[in-house]
Amino acid sequence: MIFSKSSYPLRLLGLLSLGVATLASLCLAQDPSEKLPRIFVAGDSTAAAGDGTDRVGWAAPFAEFFDAEKVEVQNRARGGRSSRTFITEGLWDDLLQEVEVGDVVLIQFGHNDGGAINREPEGSNRPLRARGSLPGLGDESEEILNAVTGKREIVYTYGHYMRKMIADTREKGATPVLLSLTARNLWKNGRLERGSGKYGYWTYLLAKELDVPFIDITNPVVDRFEPLGSKEALDVYFPKDYVHTGPEGAWVNAETVVAGLKGLRPNPVEGWLSEKGEAVEPDTLSWLKLPIPADNQKPTVFLIGDSTVRNGRGDGSNGQWGWGAFLDLHFDESKVNVVNRAVGGLSSRTFFTGPYWPRVKGMMKEGDFLIMQFGHNDNIALNDAKRARGTIKGIGEETEAIDNMLTGKHEVVHTYGWYLRQYIQTAEAMGVTPIVCSLVPRKSWNEEGKINRSVGSYRDWAEQVAEQEGVSFVDLNSLVADKYDALGKKAVDPLFGDAHTHTSLEGAILNAQCVAEGLRALEPNPLAAYMTVSLAGGNVLRFSFDPAATRRGDIEVASDQSYDQESGYGYDLGTSPESANGAYYFSVSAEDGNYRLEIEFGDEHSASSNTVKVESRRLLLEKVDTKPGEFVTRSVVANTRNEKLVPPEKFAPGGTAVVLNEREIGKLHWDDKLTIEFNGSAPSVRSIRIEPAAVPTVYLVGDSTVTDQPYEPAASWGQMLPRFFEGEIAVANHAESGETMKSFMTGLRLAKVLQDMKEGDYLFIQFTHNDQKRQWPQTYVEANSTYKAYLNVLIAEARLRGATPVLVTSMERRRFDEKGKIVSTLGDYPKAMREVAKAQKVSLIDLQRMSVMLYEALGEEDAPKAFSNGGKDATHHNNYGAYQLAKCVVQGIVDARLPLAKHIVDDFEGYNPKRPDDVDTFEIAASPFSSDLAPLGN
Repeated sequence: MIFSKSSYPLRLLGLLSLGVATLASLCLAQDPSEKLPRIFVAGDSTAAAGDGTDRVGWAAPFAEFFDAEKVEVQNRARGGRSSRTFITEGLWDDLLQEVEVGDVVLIQFGHNDGGAINREPEGSNRPLRARGSLPGLGDESEEILNAVTGKREIVYTYGHYMRKMIADTREKGATPVLLSLTARNLWKNGRLERGSGKYGYWTYLLAKELDVPFIDITNPVVDRFEPLGSKEALDVYFPKDYVHTGPEGAWVNAETVVAGLKGLRPNPVEGWLSEKGEAVEPDTLSWLKLPIPADNQKPTVFLIGDSTVRNGRGDGSNGQWGWGAFLDLHFDESKVNVVNRAVGGLSSRTFFTGPYWPRVKGMMKEGDFLIMQFGHNDNIALNDAKRARGTIKGIGEETEAIDNMLTGKHEVVHTYGWYLRQYIQTAEAMGVTPIVCSLVPRKSWNEEGKINRSVGSYRDWAEQVAEQEGVSFVDLNSLVADKYDALGKKAVDPLFGDAHTHTSLEGAILNAQCVAEGLRALEPNPLAAYMTVSLAGGNVLRFSFDPAATRRGDIEVASDQSYDQESGYGYDLGTSPESANGAYYFSVSAEDGNYRLEIEFGDEHSASSNTVKVESRRLLLEKVDTKPGEFVTRSVVANTRNEKLVPPEKFAPGGTAVVLNEREIGKLHWDDKLTIEFNGSAPSVRSIRIEPAAVPTVYLVGDSTVTDQPYEPAASWGQMLPRFFEGEIAVANHAESGETMKSFMTGLRLAKVLQDMKEGDYLFIQFTHNDQKRQWPQTYVEANSTYKAYLNVLIAEARLRGATPVLVTSMERRRFDEKGKIVSTLGDYPKAMREVAKAQKVSLIDLQRMSVMLYEALGEEDAPKAFSNGGKDATHHNNYGAYQLAKCVVQGIVDARLPLAKHIVDDFEGYNPKRPDDVDTFEIAASPFSSDLAPLGN
């Protein structure tokens, strides 16, 4: 029997009047062989049956949209429940026991999850409930003595409980579907609330993370209700209070859920609908899993466009991504939402005429931003039976009336420029700031080997419309094309996921970077207050330290700009260009990776002399001198990292971070920023441009004789090595004081190296000083057995990733005999390493032998001048000793004929350790900070 919407309360009361025994007999009478598939609803009072009069949840009339002979609708929603209490009270287990393969489970929670976890705040007159979940999707938990049940309970996050329901449903072979919250009759400044808190957004994130169907109920319903204009106008839908619907409101919500289900691909309820259900128009947006604002209290940057902005469901299907997937990396999302509502296959016209623009328009509010990019699909037929999405060329007012062969409707088609104007004018009327982008270029090369630009068509038309309307314009077509031209055909090919239009992951990141560059260059940039000054996400940043030389798009650094996480850049460690000793630090927020630094040195009126180090005193440049009025630019590459690791799979061994020793915590080579030390006798830096650098990386693993020593006077060859490579090589020094091969692995340091290592990289391996210590039983390795075995593991791991392993014998300690010759303290370990190198056909740099030559050439009197602590330390070196040993390593690279040798700087003229640099005239600008704390190990 089919009940009408108006008869719903009578229907509900009739069912409630049936006795339990009668209902049980009906169930028992059912033939098990004819058991129907079922749709279960798990939720709160906004879905529960209610009282049938002025408090009715949407799942009550929901059954009327389905054919009772084909599917059974089971409404298990219960008033007052959160995701937590639905589980802890056993309601979820009761539901789950009945779920079978092929069923569908609709899950909607959030209205009650924001309540008190245990007790209401002091002074509250709310009843004692203890039903709230911890906010967010993380792994946090809190143990409580439940004030309601009197039992101990561990309370988890909203995400934890929702994940459990999703996993349980899938384990049963059923389909989980997540729903955002129902709308509430709450108004502010003439606008209806779009979701309570962040629960709708968190639900969307879960659906995206776990690849679960998601139906946005909130925004379609608000779009329907908001034009009514006031709370009073909605009283018919919310007769009891602002949260709970009556029959009319329940019907609207139920209809919206059905529309969302019908719009999913695949449609999980196909073939189950009643006549009423078949009459509901599908929500064609639901399958796209389009994002919604995380926090409606903040401004939102909305993106609209085609597949080059958001491809498919925005999940990288077929290896294709749109640039909108990565634009959020350039924004501070604690201040602003970035919501990518672009849809593949649409033109400026079909985005406007379809349901896509009305939904965006409904979500926009005063203070928001709208970035648009169309054009790729506008140059298609105005009318055909397949796409019918083209626009009239140009920006004029021409029109063409058609009977649309695709939609079957009469339509007046306008120019490309007309549609752009509609977006702009509508946005501005709402207090939203529009920004027009020209379309990204395709991978199409001309005879001169350059990318074809969209000159004389959509690129120019977009700019002309922006100029006419007086709004900002980002020439994305030219910005990206310039990048492609510079990279060349071979490097551009991997940036595309198809033949010529849709970008790969790397290509989309590059395009997003270009969008960010274009936005930064706007004068003024309306988004400046929300964009991050960070190297995350492929950002390219140019800092100007000279106001007279500041260019468009530069970030001008004030003399008192100190670094903090909020600003993302500034002078660091309490220093500035006015520091007493002349040396100062400048930091920029950064994620792991290699970065090219293009540094412009010089001063209009004075001579300068510049030395540059990065992170913990890693030397990049020394003595770059300029005359008054002369400006010189040098390009080098720096590597930065933090201790974070990609989390292992569930139940897999491993960890989420490198195990640091107490002396490493807070050091510059283990943080979330790139720190540059400007030093020298008269440093003067005019500007610095920083961008990601896709270059081979030389990874260094070893102990204190290799590591980046953070303080003067100690130094190691690993931190001097970068100075000897030109700007196409990065050095990532992962060595650390006190480390052995065993501890390097167990402390997850090797995991960090291998996580980032790629084909074409190098792994330089120098271990012995600590590995040989029998008094360290947990990490001791015997020279001819376990030492060799560990070396073989490191070699194999490097080769597995396409990297080149290089073995480096450890330098000797400074111990002379009575004849002025060095006495070896390294036992059989250098010999063992040579044997492994020979057996594995691995290049070997024999630093042990070269160090002996170096020390003996200096002699017993001068050799201490190469060591730390005024020569009292016989193991660890100072700047001079580290520099000489780095030269030994560089010469070893040359002698081994490694391909790396072609990247050695031109001023390296070869090195003979028997003829070291004059120790008494050698000079490297000392870093500002020193310590008498000896490095670990000896």
